[in-house]
Amino acid sequence: MIKVAIAEDHELLRASYVSLINGNEQFDLIVQAKHGKELLAKLNPEALPDVVLVDLDMPIMDGPETVLELRKKFGEVLKILALSVHEEYFLIKRMLENGTNGYVSKGVGVNELLLAITKVNTVGYYLSSGIQKVVHKNNSKNAIKLSKTESDIISLIFKEYTSTQIAEKLSIPKSTVATYRTRILEKVGVKNTVGMILFAIRTGICTLPPNNE
Repeated sequence: MIKVAIAEDHELLRASYVSLINGNEQFDLIVQAKHGKELLAKLNPEALPDVVLVDLDMPIMDGPETVLELRKKFGEVLKILALSVHEEYFLIKRMLENGTNGYVSKGVGVNELLLAITKVNTVGYYLSSGIQKVVHKNNSKNAIKLSKTESDIISLIFKEYTSTQIAEKLSIPKSTVATYRTRILEKVGVKNTVGMILFAIRTGICTLPPNNE
């Protein structure tokens, strides 16, 4: 069972999320809060959730600040999924750079939201279909050049291959895959797999399917 927490200031919407999540036997919503400050106060370090849903626009402590504080306090232990009606690229980029594992538009269907929570928990990243399109449209003409092997590794990571599977697919040692991962992160200037995937989508290395449901 995936333990979930949520910070959402709109009471009716928060109640809807609570009902949806608790109505599915795969999930257990253990914390709900009106804003980031309340969320941080309610989180128990001895019984943390697996995934935290964070609204972008909240009073007292908004989404970007909440994400920064969660990372400062708990490091990479938590998986964080941003929820927002906003689909502007600079906001998506800001939330991801602050440390979220994914970004989901509030306009997604029930199935995609539940899928997003599951994917963030198991794979470590997720962008809803609408957000994917926004990121892809902001394709940057980046001067960074990747080797074929580096591009292949990013593509396989994107397809959820494990390091062992990547090693088998490319006929290279597993330790070499780890070396490539580190090199790619340094080369593209990101800190984690989420940043790597965002770079891959933005620059066209990876193309997401039109529907993730």
